[in-house]
Amino acid sequence: MAVRFYVERVGADGRAPIRMALLKGRRKLTLTLPLRVRPSDWNRRRQRLRRTAPGATEINAALERLAARAGGALLSGEPLETVRDRIRSEIGLAGRDHRLANLLEEWLAVKALTLKPSSLEVLRRLERHLLDFAGNVSLDRVDRAFLERFQAYLTGELGHSPATANRLGQYARTFFLWLEERGLIAKAPRQLALPEPRREVVFLTPEELRAFQQVDLSDLPEGYERARTIFLLACFTGLRASDLKAGMTPEAWRTIDLEAGVWHLRERKTEIYRRVPLVEPARRILRERLESGAVTPVPKLSEQKVNRYVKEIAARAGIAAPVRLGDGREVPKCQVLSLHAGRRTFVTLVAHAAGTAPLVGLTHADLDTLQKYLGAWDESRRRALEKAFRGL
Repeated sequence: MAVRFYVERVGADGRAPIRMALLKGRRKLTLTLPLRVRPSDWNRRRQRLRRTAPGATEINAALERLAARAGGALLSGEPLETVRDRIRSEIGLAGRDHRLANLLEEWLAVKALTLKPSSLEVLRRLERHLLDFAGNVSLDRVDRAFLERFQAYLTGELGHSPATANRLGQYARTFFLWLEERGLIAKAPRQLALPEPRREVVFLTPEELRAFQQVDLSDLPEGYERARTIFLLACFTGLRASDLKAGMTPEAWRTIDLEAGVWHLRERKTEIYRRVPLVEPARRILRERLESGAVTPVPKLSEQKVNRYVKEIAARAGIAAPVRLGDGREVPKCQVLSLHAGRRTFVTLVAHAAGTAPLVGLTHADLDTLQKYLGAWDESRRRALEKAFRGL
């Protein structure tokens, strides 16, 4: 049995809260005292303020009294929770009842000052999952294993993938670290790193891309040709679905310079202005649309319909190479194609033909994210390896 004091997690004001730890056997409970000090004024060995710190005599005397009362209660055999609640009452913290829902709203209000609407919507989804999982509980119910149980709920009851559970768990830990910094909880819950099965990067090889371009769609409704054009623009520009959607307005023609081969674009996801280079196949598509009097650079069609039609067009074009899913199943490639696969096609083909340097700052901000595309194309990898054994 022991009573200890320590400081950690310095806030923006350069101060940290004093925490009190109650230990009994292998169990430990902590509570945050309503006092913040500078870490340089704290003597870690003595677990008290240094004599030169302002108010050191009075504060250290108060800590001595707290330690004596808590230690006496522990020696008398009282449970840790009872001792903690008694100390809370003595220092005026017993009446505080912080509830999860109110604190989540407060955190989201702070985040709304700096986050884009799309990012804020992800945190709103996290809020709904947390409240469905735990209800509007008091922070007293949040223990060190809270996030582990939350991730088990996401994968078990909701059927989310380990990757999604890891991502939501990471966002939730950010929230609890915010609570910890404010002194509302002693320690943020742990997050489990769930193993994520590796999924193949779904893209089209040059041969498949050519087949997709050339397959006859004359007997199908006009929407299929629109879907093909949108998907091909994704393949030849690397643009996201949200950025292609911005090209579905007449005003978008003013942002495209076909002579210079540049599309001046503000990315919807990052809000960054970019000069997107237009390779000849992309310029050809846009030039044909302009000369035919098309109202918009990109045909108008919802992303849901594009995804559905692309699968059917790919099946008609014979794009059926097996793709291994995260759960180990193999399905024909045409069944898993989507508009985002067009962007992946652009990144993969450029990365294998010219390396990742042209893509940094264009499609991705860093090299680490691009590494998964290297080696995704088995045929390209095989040709590169064969160079080492040429002539043998």
